[in-house]
This record gives sequence, C-alpha cells and structure tokens, in this order.
Amino acid sequence: MTLIEIVIALLILSCSLVWMTKFLALFAHTTKATSTQMRAIDLISNRIDTVRQTPNYAGIDTMAVTQTITMDSTTYKRQTIILHVGGATTDTVDYKIVTVQVSHPSLTQPVRKTTVVAAY
Repeated sequence: MTLIEIVIALLILSCSLVWMTKFLALFAHTTKATSTQMRAIDLISNRIDTVRQTPNYAGIDTMAVTQTITMDSTTYKRQTIILHVGGATTDTVDYKIVTVQVSHPSLTQPVRKTTVVAAY
C-alpha cells in the first residue's frame, strides 16, 4: 500500500466514525424522548382510570387538580380538567368531560387525552 492509499482509507474510516457518532447521538435522543412520552401516556391512563373508578359522580369534580409527579428522577406536570355538561333538573343530559394533560420540558407539546363520563 502506498501512503496515498493509507490516507484515503483513514479519511473514509474517520468520516464513517463521525457519521456513526451523529447517528448514535440522534438514536439516544429519540429513545429518551419516546420514553418520556410513554411515561406521560401512562400517567394520563392512570389518572383517567382513577376518575372512572370514583365511587360517586359528584366526587369527580374534586379531582380537577394540577400535580407535580416525579418518576425515575424525572418531573412531570399532570393537570386534570373537569367540564360538567348539563346536570340541572331541566336538562336532558348530564355528563362530565375529563381532560388529562401531562407536560415535561423535553416534550415539544403536552400529551393530552380526553374522555367522557356519564352520570351514574
């Protein structure tokens, strides 16, 4: 091998290593972001299950709170919003719209889920 061939081989090898490093950094970031989003979805699902399992319908209104939750040294902000539709004696409908939103600084947008709970 000549010196030029060795230099070209080293150039190709170094370019490949730089590309691989960038790829691994992007992969690690994407994995972390996906993990954070999945945690947020779990927090939302747990909160909606808790709201649905409330023993009395009127008690759902007390669950409209904002919480700070720390899991695995990561802090999330979970907000529960309750909107009561109808419910007066002259109304034909009575239900509550429950929206749970979880935010974290690394999420580009808060994760949000909405469900409807009928009067029981």
